[in-house]
Amino acid sequence: MVNAAGPWARALAQAAGLDAPVVPDCHEAGITEPVARFLRPMVVDIRPAPGSKNYYFHQSALGQVLFCITPDPPILGSDRRETSAFLPMTARRMVALMPKLAHLKVRRTWRGLYPMTPDGSPLVGTRPELRGYIEAIGMCGQGYMLGPGVGSLVARLATDRLTPDDRATLEELRPDRTFAGVEALK
Repeated sequence: MVNAAGPWARALAQAAGLDAPVVPDCHEAGITEPVARFLRPMVVDIRPAPGSKNYYFHQSALGQVLFCITPDPPILGSDRRETSAFLPMTARRMVALMPKLAHLKVRRTWRGLYPMTPDGSPLVGTRPELRGYIEAIGMCGQGYMLGPGVGSLVARLATDRLTPDDRATLEELRPDRTFAGVEALK
């Protein structure tokens, strides 16, 4: 287990003897050539299939279709070398769901790291062991979606302007919680 925050925050937390149950989980993704816009929402398929738990795809404003799959079993570690082993599996699932995607050319693939917690929810809050330290880590692949809300919550926490809803959220996401829950998409 490591504290996956930025280098200065990680050094500070380690100096205080703090540790966080966040591990890197490798996911591979890809992007197609641009085509005329035809898809507005993000499509998320949560049905498990051999080798994967779920996958998603969406079309960018420039027309490329971006896609990613959640491997099963998870691939833990920090190896960011892409393998493209996921590509045939993802392509079959995407085309089965939306045949219009069958002739798109994939331009690039990559492997990224999701900072995962045992229950799939981020760690957000203070740590009594280190006064003034606020932790906001382990977004579990949802950082772009959670980031603005978590940033606002952390700002209210830092300035002592918490609402009752903020307090409830911080209780649920507190860094010292017991990890008995399961990830929302499991």
